Amino acid sequence: MGDNGRWDLARQAANVFGALFQIGAPILTSEAVGRVSAENSTLVVPADYAFAIWGPIFLLCLAYAAYQALPANRESPLLRRVGWFSAGAFFSNGLWEILFPARQFLLAQVVIVVIFVCAAVAYLRIARSERGVLSAAERWLVALPFGLLFGWITAATLVSFATTFVALGLLEGGIGEAVLGAALLLMGGLVTSAVLLVGKAAPPQGYLAYTAAVLWALVAVVINHYDASILTTGAALVAAVPVALVVASRLFDGRPR
Repeated sequence: MGDNGRWDLARQAANVFGALFQIGAPILTSEAVGRVSAENSTLVVPADYAFAIWGPIFLLCLAYAAYQALPANRESPLLRRVGWFSAGAFFSNGLWEILFPARQFLLAQVVIVVIFVCAAVAYLRIARSERGVLSAAERWLVALPFGLLFGWITAATLVSFATTFVALGLLEGGIGEAVLGAALLLMGGLVTSAVLLVGKAAPPQGYLAYTAAVLWALVAVVINHYDASILTTGAALVAAVPVALVVASRLFDGRPR
């Protein structure tokens, strides 16, 4: 086996390990993530039910890890382009699930940004592949998992800044927290819209999953805080508008004429 073969094998193993690690880490920390998050609640944290999205994310990432580990896929050009970044996202996610409950808030914030960067590179490399190149398996087992993961991480990364500031005592409620929360939500809408525009060649499995995850988070923010903060709930609704318009435009442009 040559050097390329060894690197391919290492990449495949890293993805399998990472996918299992991010599933196993919450088991080790029990319900500590939710408890610590509740202790540092902010006006932009989605309702509890929204975090159930991790179930399908974990399962889809595990399916991706199994798919990319097949010997027939060892030299796949697409998996070579995204594989190390996907492994980095999985491993970093598991690490965050350990650091955050341990109240290592600054380190956890750095790690979630790393997750965002890794997931962004992986998703955009998938999205910017040549049209018609991706097989059906790659659309469902590569694009779909990363669309959903990256969408949720896009929302989670911005929300986590507010949580970190509260945990460090830099925010103590009031108008300051509401203004920051609103700004983060609006930024999330702009970032999501930009991703959809930059990755305009992404297959529907990717960009629809990405959009759905972000909108799922924004709706959950509205449901969780509609009676506590007009500013942040209004910002969540406004942030959803450009996202919905961009994805609607893509769907309309994709219709046969």
